[in-house]
Amino acid sequence: MHKFSPSNADRLESEQRYKLLPPRETLKRFGLGKGMTFVDVGAGTGYFTREAAKIVGNKGMAYAVEMSKEMAEHLREKGVPENVQVIRSEEYRIPLDDSISDLTWLAFVVHENSEVRRFVREAKRVTKDGGRVVILEWKKQEEEHGPPMDERLSQHDLKKALSGFAIVEEGSLNRSHYYVVIDIKKSP
Repeated sequence: MHKFSPSNADRLESEQRYKLLPPRETLKRFGLGKGMTFVDVGAGTGYFTREAAKIVGNKGMAYAVEMSKEMAEHLREKGVPENVQVIRSEEYRIPLDDSISDLTWLAFVVHENSEVRRFVREAKRVTKDGGRVVILEWKKQEEEHGPPMDERLSQHDLKKALSGFAIVEEGSLNRSHYYVVIDIKKSP
């Protein structure tokens, strides 16, 4: 599976991305609030993590989970708030305790995994009962930005891969992205 190249990190902080996917509004839309614990799997440059840290405040915690050593270093170099911990992970292993996250965030990383169910189950493991896993992905369409169409995962195919998981909400986020929200209590 294709992985995002750290050499393209600047794309994750583009003005176009901020207009299309404003981090604060997007996180609040999915219920992130004060005092919560947020786990950003595939945090990249910290695009969502930095804003999540502001939202959860000093009584909350944000974990920026990143598999790429280069991306984790890039994130640390940009500086992280005191309530953010940068953590290196393996492909299907997040080095966090079970049931710590109120909101586990999988933004544009599911399509990079050949074992979607295994990846999402690991995100579920770190999420509290009553918590949610939010998946953001690219619509399967030709565009100038984002991964090539053949590397994208359609909403239909994602739902098929997640058969048995309790999808409680789904839809279009904007012209380029869709979302799927999983309820942890009701999922395998």
